[in-house]
Amino acid sequence: MRIVLFCGKKESNDIVYSYLKNNHNLVGVIIDGPTNKKNFVKRRIKRLGWFKVFSQLTFQKGIIPFLAKASKKRSEEIYNSYEFEIEPVISYEDVFYPKSINDPSVLERVKELKPDMIIVNGTRIIHKKIINGVGVPMVNMHVGITPKYRGVHGGYWALANGDAENCGVTAHLVDPGIDTGGVIAQRTIQITKKDNYCTYPALQVKAGLECYGEAIEQMKNGGIKTINNNLESKLYYHPTIFDYFYNRIFKGVK
Repeated sequence: MRIVLFCGKKESNDIVYSYLKNNHNLVGVIIDGPTNKKNFVKRRIKRLGWFKVFSQLTFQKGIIPFLAKASKKRSEEIYNSYEFEIEPVISYEDVFYPKSINDPSVLERVKELKPDMIIVNGTRIIHKKIINGVGVPMVNMHVGITPKYRGVHGGYWALANGDAENCGVTAHLVDPGIDTGGVIAQRTIQITKKDNYCTYPALQVKAGLECYGEAIEQMKNGGIKTINNNLESKLYYHPTIFDYFYNRIFKGVK
């Protein structure tokens, strides 16, 4: 079965790429172009207000570097636990680089590659014209249990809510919404005392490969089947510096 990967350039993309390359018939890689960060921040301020966005940025710039340093050994432990060699996605022999994953040239490239399904990881929101135009199922990995933890850092927010049973990862069909597509497979993760905000996503990505594998097997055996887990739907954003310290001090969530 022919698989094409739509992705970005982060470490998780290297992991997904290497997994597909080593275990499935990967026939093409399309890497999303850079987003305009200034416009992104402006949109976020319009939606959430300048104070909340400023508090989010303060956490991202002022606290996350320390959390990453504190969890470096644990991150390396997770990274080294894979049973395949992790190679950079940009090492693929014929990467296609559109301006954006929503550029019309993406449809032309997909038509040339003739995939049976598309795996999505770490791109911007994909527009309806692309979703409808590719003509095959598109499956995304979301680091959260949907629809209850849509948006970002679903694992962290589940723990902050005292909802460890829904701290996990989802493979879902791609639709024009934010993590609203039909659920295909989900896995939960086990947190240790060595983990923190920076390692939760690493654990989710590793578990998420199993979800991708399940979706691929479904395609091989007749088609994607979605499930209804009867969970409420909520969209989460990045924590603010105040959210983080409150949850760490009073709930023990690192």
